[in-house]
Amino acid sequence: MSLSKSVSSIISSLPASAAFRGPEGQSIENVAYFSTFQGQKVIDSEGRVLGRIKDFAITPGESLLEVSRIVYMSNILRDSITVPMASVASFDGSFRLKIPREEIPPGKLSEHEMLIVETILDKQIVDIDGLKVVRVNDVLLTRVKDKLCVVGVDVGFKGILRRLGLGWVSGRLLTGMPDNLIAWSYIDPLDPGLRRIHLKIPRKKIGDLHPADIADIIEELDRKEQLLILESLGDEKAAETLEEVEPDVQAKIVKHMDSDDVADILENMNPDDAADVIHMMPREKACEVLKLMDEEEASDVKELLRYSHRSAGGLMTNEFISIPIKSRVADAFDRLRELGSEVDMIYYVYVLDDKERLTGVLSLRDLLLSKPEQCVSEVMKSEILRVLPDTTGDEVANLLSKYDLLAIPVTDNEGVMLGVVTFDDALEDVLPEDLRKQLPQNYRMIRKVHRGHGP
Repeated sequence: MSLSKSVSSIISSLPASAAFRGPEGQSIENVAYFSTFQGQKVIDSEGRVLGRIKDFAITPGESLLEVSRIVYMSNILRDSITVPMASVASFDGSFRLKIPREEIPPGKLSEHEMLIVETILDKQIVDIDGLKVVRVNDVLLTRVKDKLCVVGVDVGFKGILRRLGLGWVSGRLLTGMPDNLIAWSYIDPLDPGLRRIHLKIPRKKIGDLHPADIADIIEELDRKEQLLILESLGDEKAAETLEEVEPDVQAKIVKHMDSDDVADILENMNPDDAADVIHMMPREKACEVLKLMDEEEASDVKELLRYSHRSAGGLMTNEFISIPIKSRVADAFDRLRELGSEVDMIYYVYVLDDKERLTGVLSLRDLLLSKPEQCVSEVMKSEILRVLPDTTGDEVANLLSKYDLLAIPVTDNEGVMLGVVTFDDALEDVLPEDLRKQLPQNYRMIRKVHRGHGP
């Protein structure tokens, strides 16, 4: 039997899913999910059960990935065995081979072949059409020009249930939930193995993504590609992206960037985030970058560098909204409109006396419920929870949690306002690294939305 007939025979008996729409809107029938193949029996030409399907080997074709081999776990050898698709005769609930077990040739993947489980499942990809980073939960296969090909992926909740063997839940209880399928033509792989195919998404297109998504991409690339993408973004977008990159990756990136490029990016970052980046640089380069930065921006960063990295002074940002004690509520709103775009997290407005000492605090709710002509001294809270710059990060986090605060002011011993520590920065400081890695994938995006950079 020819390869084309063999593949046609397999496809004709595939368990069909709902019709899948291709990139041109055409309906692709007889689409099957990879998860439905896993665990299927493999039977040789003598009728002997050899094992169960574990994986498919795929190779780049003309436009899609083509299945080149099946991979099964041997019942006898307890090892993975590969069989070329040309040796597969049919599929009718199990894979039947055209040859006996003794004639299966030694199988070894070529340098152009990859395994679906290793290179696609659970990997992050860029949905070009939706311009977002998603995770692959299942893979869709069908016949294209008489070849078994990967035509898309399932990035929805139904794919997770199917992988767990709970497909019946998806079919019976989640009928109203839409399928979340993406055609392969709308995908660019982020996994290093898949980059051997090609990375189609242009850098201009990457620039349209949310900074948190760009950060996910950058963390998967090599140094040369990381620098190319950052250079293509512009200083402001590059700054927002670098803030979202994991600290260890940040350190490696800035190490290989020119000092003037680093300075341009840091000028567009929050002072506390810029200070964190400076902390990771060798002393000589850090000094050079600070000299190249705008004097005012560099001054804010230098002020934060005076404090221990794990203290309230090291965690705080010196960007906050403050008003004089003689102001009216209307003046507070004018101040918010004037500086609101420059301050990331606006939870409170702080009231200072003529010596910059913290006298009171106003929540946004306090302002909204007050009359414009009222003096802020009439509506502010004068009993204020505050910390000193040398207060530990653990203590700051405990205070924020105990009193249900979104931010806490930092003052010196005389009460002069120095900055604020926000709840997200305190949380990241107290969480161990292994726990931070276990945070949900969308944690950083949620954090970014809190910081005022919505999708």
